[in-house]
Amino acid sequence: MDFNNLFQSNKRESAVDIVVNNIKQLLIERKLKPGDRLPNELEISEGMGVSRGSVREAMKILSAFGLIDIRVGNGTYVCETPGNSLMDSLLFSFFVSNPDIENLYEFRHIFEIDVLELVLKHYDSNEPERAALKKNLKDLEKMMKEGASPEQLKENDMEFHHLLGSCTKNLLIERIYNFVMEFMEPSIAITHRKQKGEFVYQVHKHILDVIETRNYELIDEAITDSVDTWSVLQNLQDK
Repeated sequence: MDFNNLFQSNKRESAVDIVVNNIKQLLIERKLKPGDRLPNELEISEGMGVSRGSVREAMKILSAFGLIDIRVGNGTYVCETPGNSLMDSLLFSFFVSNPDIENLYEFRHIFEIDVLELVLKHYDSNEPERAALKKNLKDLEKMMKEGASPEQLKENDMEFHHLLGSCTKNLLIERIYNFVMEFMEPSIAITHRKQKGEFVYQVHKHILDVIETRNYELIDEAITDSVDTWSVLQNLQDK
């Protein structure tokens, strides 16, 4: 790819911002794509009319956001998979905002309906992920018979939701959903202290039945059942 005309400055902004915003725009316009190697510091600095120090600082910022991968001795590349650094920052912000159960309930209900709709929309291309969901449910059934610990049940529960996210075939939705579920992991752990997997089995089976029958009309019912169960088990924790 010819980068000669890509790295140019047209805005009044700090030298570091010039580099960061230029590269972000190139990513948005897909003139830079995952796996592409960036020009070296000298080429970028000359193309944008900024110092090499500013380029170096901008690269550190972009790396911190998980957008580029700086490989010592091998150059700088656009990341092929999203990094966790930005999500970690969002997760911290989410913790600080301290949303209550009611807020979380409303968010889960709305967001998971959209997730399930996407799962059905991409039914023809998510067969491997759907097979993994079925296996997860069978594993839960076996774990219940064997008297699995609350920790084991929680891990199975988290895996179900991660797999559900992958069934959407939308990397952005999957990432956001995983981020939300990671935040909710402590509350999900609580639900398994008051039951032995039977309630979670019922709601997960309900969701899987909706997927397998591709019944859009039952999406709201299945998600409401799931989120209601999670919410009720939270309240049982203090009793």
